[in-house]
Amino acid sequence: MKYKLFYFFIIAGLLAFSSCSKLLEEKSQSEVIPKTTIDFRELLMGSGYMPYEEPLNFLYYMDDDVDFFIEYGNGNGSPVGTPGAKLNYLYYTWQPRLGDQNGLGDNISEDPASTAYYKHYLWIKGCNAVLDYIDNAIGSQQEKDRVRAEALAVRAFYYFRLVNVYGEPYNSNPAGLSVPLKLTSGVTSEYMGRATVAQVYETIVNDLKEASRLMDPLPIARRDYHINQPAIHILLSRVYLHMEKWAESKAEADKVFEQGGMLSDLTGRTTPYWLSYLNPEVEWVFGGDPHADRSTYIPSAAFRATFDTTDIRWKYGFLVQDRTFIPLPGKYLQDGFTLVQTIRTAEAVLNRAEANVQLDKLPEALKDLNDLRRNRIVGYRDTSIVNKTDLLQAVRDERRKEFCNEGYRWFDLRRYGMPAISHRYQSELGEPIQQYTLAEKDPMYVLPFPNSLVLRNPALKQNPSATMPDRTGH
Repeated sequence: MKYKLFYFFIIAGLLAFSSCSKLLEEKSQSEVIPKTTIDFRELLMGSGYMPYEEPLNFLYYMDDDVDFFIEYGNGNGSPVGTPGAKLNYLYYTWQPRLGDQNGLGDNISEDPASTAYYKHYLWIKGCNAVLDYIDNAIGSQQEKDRVRAEALAVRAFYYFRLVNVYGEPYNSNPAGLSVPLKLTSGVTSEYMGRATVAQVYETIVNDLKEASRLMDPLPIARRDYHINQPAIHILLSRVYLHMEKWAESKAEADKVFEQGGMLSDLTGRTTPYWLSYLNPEVEWVFGGDPHADRSTYIPSAAFRATFDTTDIRWKYGFLVQDRTFIPLPGKYLQDGFTLVQTIRTAEAVLNRAEANVQLDKLPEALKDLNDLRRNRIVGYRDTSIVNKTDLLQAVRDERRKEFCNEGYRWFDLRRYGMPAISHRYQSELGEPIQQYTLAEKDPMYVLPFPNSLVLRNPALKQNPSATMPDRTGH
């Protein structure tokens, strides 16, 4: 038994654009049916594109860039023992209950619609609805191609996120289970099981390749909040990097510059807001704040030590006052208020540099590394690195700094071999500081599904991380 959710997405998408769509002025909401390519593009923006939120912002607490603020600073005292300090404790200490509870003991998954998993599939459904019906829309073939390409690319982006949260790394176990693949807007009465990591990656690559095939012949649009050609190639380059297909990753990064991608010199900026369309590096702005708490969880000392003091990313990326180091919203501020994320040309540079190291093209990799640093560090002088291992580490260190607090690090750690991580935590003032450890190749590198989802879908086999004992500090 199947039925379509088309009308749900019609209303949800067009309501989001009621201020700019003439359709709602002409008909009641229940009678609105997209007919033109413009209608479908609005529908995609309203139901397929990620709104100003980030359901995966909990990943910020799990990697090795973050530390718990224990020292006193700013005269306000330590957050130890406060509700804010405890709220994300389960993520910060990699507890198996993290998908179902927060650190205050509240149930956070009783309503499946509140989970990151559900939200991604809701947006995927929006993309699928557009893909199912765009061919019948009124409009030119070029307009149809652009809408289809956007829907394919954005859907691929969501599946890339899901597979790197709930599946093993591609370079570790491509045959392992990942997430269900839903590629149409229809709903079936059958429970959907998990596809393999390799199957999901194959879908991601196919969607991105088809998106680029459709969109590359079209004029490049920038600064309109829709994904464009360079952003699609950056995403495909990223995916190939995770698959360790070095030549393909480099080729996709090259296309970004063929399409007008450029590096911006941030060293002379007088304002910190470089993650916005004010920065010509930025090809796509989307989503919302990737790190929710800047007062209790802060950049770790080891990570802070990697920055040159004249690095613009240090100057504007962190607030340094007394002994307090807090990520600034300024790096992410868009239009004065909204915290956003971006895909930008710097990633193409670093993807290509890492791929070239792996391809033994060290001079090319070093050039990209120096080019990026020269545009980020005041007074930078080119460095020379001739050892492959050292150059690879330098590129990865630069990637860590460039994309700090943007949701890249956890996924990168997974493909780097899932190294051990330690976090310190103090539950109450006066109590001992505890060290929690995520072991090398720990099962928690593949997160458990919230139990509410497993109960509603018996075919959704749970990950081993869900059955681990509570992690204790030492």
